[in-house]
Amino acid sequence: MAGPASISTPRTAPRSRELALARTPSVPLVTKDFQRTTLKAHHRPVLRALAEAMFSQDGEIAPGRLDAFVEDVDGFISPASKTLRFGLIAMLFAIRWSPLLFFRFKTFEELTVEDRVHHLEALEKSKVKQLPLLVVAYKTVLTMIFYEDEGEQRAIGYPGPERKRWKKGPSLPVVQPNEEVAQ
Repeated sequence: MAGPASISTPRTAPRSRELALARTPSVPLVTKDFQRTTLKAHHRPVLRALAEAMFSQDGEIAPGRLDAFVEDVDGFISPASKTLRFGLIAMLFAIRWSPLLFFRFKTFEELTVEDRVHHLEALEKSKVKQLPLLVVAYKTVLTMIFYEDEGEQRAIGYPGPERKRWKKGPSLPVVQPNEEVAQ
């Protein structure tokens, strides 16, 4: 038969837990300010070249706007999880060196804008399943961020707050519960 010391009563269990918690040093809670950056200096030219190939093929976007866009992208992806940030950086690394897969002995950012566009099209049409995903992942993120700007929305014809189409109401007939639709 076990002695009374081996049986823990409900009264002593919380007390031992409190003692264990009292012995551990308290760690102060630190608020994350999300001022971290994900993109290093060697990532930024690749992302800028990618944005230039996607949005400024004819040079219609000012270089300062492209540089600010890279900062916007960094600000967008930096609060993401460590796994997602690692994946995006790994994909950017793959895009940077992907011209080697097509026997082009230059990095992505060293290609001309026209060559970058053709290279991205080749990646999208590739039969290797992972290569189109590289382009699609960055195309999605970059397009979302680029067209958040109201000036860019107006440039593609989006009317902005003055759009009226959504105010017209439902386009389908409203049917009451015991009513049949005339055909």
